[in-house]
Amino acid sequence: METTRDVRVREAVPTDAFSVAALHIQDERERGAALPSGFLDTFADAWLRDRARRTWLAEDPVGRPLGVLHGTRVQKLPSAHRPADAGFHVSLLFVSPDARGAGIGERLLRTLLAWAAADSVTRIQLNAVPEARTLYERVGFGPPSERLMELRLDP
Repeated sequence: METTRDVRVREAVPTDAFSVAALHIQDERERGAALPSGFLDTFADAWLRDRARRTWLAEDPVGRPLGVLHGTRVQKLPSAHRPADAGFHVSLLFVSPDARGAGIGERLLRTLLAWAAADSVTRIQLNAVPEARTLYERVGFGPPSERLMELRLDP
């Protein structure tokens, strides 16, 4: 894959449950996990029930899923000590091995950033594996700690 021009990134909808689950399974297997029988259905059902999670899907022109980003928006309650801002924690950013190096991970992150800015999110956090740190840094993330990376957005 040479360019992301033809790749579509969009927010996932309920009919994408198995595509999201399949990408998650690819990530699990890449990390060496042995998955139990029926895990695809178990994951898809759990993803459909999780109303707080936001998910974006990257697809090629024929609809083949290439990458996924999901996480949760966290709204702080008002306090006299700090503003009631919102954050977002990325729980997974995964691009299929055959689609890596084409800018799909960056496109997913930039789609998240556009959504976050429109939804008054002021902080995005994620746990970074060493292999992905340059991607996150390229988009603007920096380290508040060795593994956790964060990007603060202007309100």
